[in-house]
Amino acid sequence: MNLRTAPTAREGNRPDTRARMSGWVHGLALLLALPLSLPGPAGAQVVDWERPITRGIRHLLDIHYGRDHHGLSMTYCSPDSGDRCFGGDHEDRDCRTIPDCHPDFVLEDFLNSVKQEAEDHPDDAHTISQAVYAFARLGRHVGALEIANRCETAEWWCDLVRGMALQRAGREDQAEARFRSALRGADPELACRLTDVVELLHDFDKRVYEQLNCAQRMNFAETFWWVSDPMLSVPGNDRWAAHISRRFELLLHARLLEATGRRRGQPDYRVARVVRRGFEDSWSIAGGDFKTWTSLEAARYRFTPVASISWGFDSLRYEINATVETEGYTPTDYGPFWELPAQFARFRDGTSAVVAAAAQLDEAPLDPSAARFFASPGPGGFQTVPDPVEGETRPVFTAAVPPIPLLLGIEAIDERGTVARVRQGLMPLEEGIVTLSDPLLVGPEGRDLPRNREEAVAVMLGKTTIDHGDEMAVFWEVYGMTTGSPMEVSVSIAGQAEGLITRILRALGVRPRAPASVVTWSERAVARTHPMAVVIDIGALEDGMYDLKIEVGDPYGDRGRAVRRFEVDRR
Repeated sequence: MNLRTAPTAREGNRPDTRARMSGWVHGLALLLALPLSLPGPAGAQVVDWERPITRGIRHLLDIHYGRDHHGLSMTYCSPDSGDRCFGGDHEDRDCRTIPDCHPDFVLEDFLNSVKQEAEDHPDDAHTISQAVYAFARLGRHVGALEIANRCETAEWWCDLVRGMALQRAGREDQAEARFRSALRGADPELACRLTDVVELLHDFDKRVYEQLNCAQRMNFAETFWWVSDPMLSVPGNDRWAAHISRRFELLLHARLLEATGRRRGQPDYRVARVVRRGFEDSWSIAGGDFKTWTSLEAARYRFTPVASISWGFDSLRYEINATVETEGYTPTDYGPFWELPAQFARFRDGTSAVVAAAAQLDEAPLDPSAARFFASPGPGGFQTVPDPVEGETRPVFTAAVPPIPLLLGIEAIDERGTVARVRQGLMPLEEGIVTLSDPLLVGPEGRDLPRNREEAVAVMLGKTTIDHGDEMAVFWEVYGMTTGSPMEVSVSIAGQAEGLITRILRALGVRPRAPASVVTWSERAVARTHPMAVVIDIGALEDGMYDLKIEVGDPYGDRGRAVRRFEVDRR
């Protein structure tokens, strides 16, 4: 590995910033310190939501779902193949092998009957909710909303019913407003049940979550949905609304099963699958084994993190494409989604933190569109939002941010609704006598190395992958050194092929005689903030993931460290 450095430029003093929060204890403390979202006050309007269904609608459900089915048989069915499964009604599981098991006149008779029952008993919570549930899941959205608007039981229950109808109709923003209104007045036990996210959590988070009381769980869930919001640039959180709707429909589903005598309760594994992906809409029969799942058409994208959020925000990772086994959701108003390659770096300016960010928009099939950057401090917090960048394939942003854990994002959406986005959790820079910024990968090749941060950010890469050439240019800043004091610098690369690193060459003429995976040298600080830039020869590195490690020490033994993970991919 060969390395050459840039001349340094003198800058002003830079005091230390706040300490870095890391580890799962700090992550959990953050989760529980965020604003509390509590259920409604004592004395809220009462709905006996746990009692069995009574009145005439129970008889109507029992007759409809107890019918014999006749028709052509199938062995596989999925909307991903253009099929209409379960006769269009996931509750009719006896209809699984017959695509059109209910003639239209049978469905119309059923829907007209439940509608009449709801009109006769608008003050009965089960009657009104089962009628709306039937219309909504069968795609009769106008009828579902008409019945929901006649609801005369407890207002919070009516809001849940209206929210479900709106969610099914693809009006997620209005559904979210109804659900939030409902939870403010709802029975506390039901509010805890509807907001429960245990099935969506990483195993470690799940163990933490299960030890919490209801109020703490709701706090945890607020943070969880903050980091799982599909679009920071779109008001509201339609993924959260889908979750509340799925939970509420599970409650109605359980009551329907009891009313028709098909089963009391339901297995935990099925509840978990519905919470993660929605009700099943696909099935197959092979060797007598009947399998059901939710199609990718219905739940194509995974917006929840794939790593524990209790470990700290710098552990957040996302994999946007869902599988039939993972959490999934398909937005109505925008999509498809593409993950953007990007690079983020933390710097310091006096007592403030500064973030530099860039993304490579031309690696997503996106029409020309504006890119937006967000730095969010928490659910309901004030976001840092610089001006959007128009018409650039590599939009670059810098923003002063508070030195606290943040969720960063870059998003672009074109006129067709296609979305390209990237998310990353960010912890504050580590505080120490000697502190380093994040190493910033810069380019292109052949130019002079940047002498200061402004020049470096202007040419920062929009990704952390080196896909051509044998050199990698890096810029970073050292904070806390006394002007003129000596410092020792070391650079190393660790990864799949550490032994292939050859040697480091500096502009000052220092050249190791033998191959080296760690190279050190000394120089004097030009200011309290000392900018550095080097070019590293990576020609001997094979394709793979690597960590660039930089360490700077002062004469008294204090050391600052920084790491930049990067990928070599010349294929």
